[in-house]
Amino acid sequence: MVVMLTQEMSGSGGPKAEEGELFVAVAVKGLIGDKLGGGGSRRAVRWAIDNLLPKADRFVMIHVIPTITSIPTPTGERLPVEEVEERVVEMYVRDVKQEFETVFVPFLKMCKTSSAKCQVETLLLEYDDPAKALLRFIYKSGVNSLVMGSFTSNIFTRYIIDYA
Repeated sequence: MVVMLTQEMSGSGGPKAEEGELFVAVAVKGLIGDKLGGGGSRRAVRWAIDNLLPKADRFVMIHVIPTITSIPTPTGERLPVEEVEERVVEMYVRDVKQEFETVFVPFLKMCKTSSAKCQVETLLLEYDDPAKALLRFIYKSGVNSLVMGSFTSNIFTRYIIDYA
């Protein structure tokens, strides 16, 4: 299931946690066309699948995209959305969001290997600041567990090895 929230709709939309429910959100990052997704995101999703998905009542993967404020023209210029026909803006936003949905593909394939009881959902948040978007979503939805990837695990590995 793909649910999309925009900056304006994030106050009322999106999945909500029920009382006593384990609601897991995994923040994912990946480049469009990157078949494997981000390395830190792959580790985060794998860890969440192994450790939280079997116990989760709700499991949502989240990707934050920048707010769409302009539309490209054939000449390469960009026009503010306020200066373009509403129908054209809607088509462009729909196309951009469909393209960003491909970010979830490698992570959803990873989830198919699990025999979890809950369905994995995906969520695109449109906001300029990913940290604020995630915090707002967590606050409004009642997420119990947020899983985020790191760029590399080497610093943690080095720290454990050096001080063990």
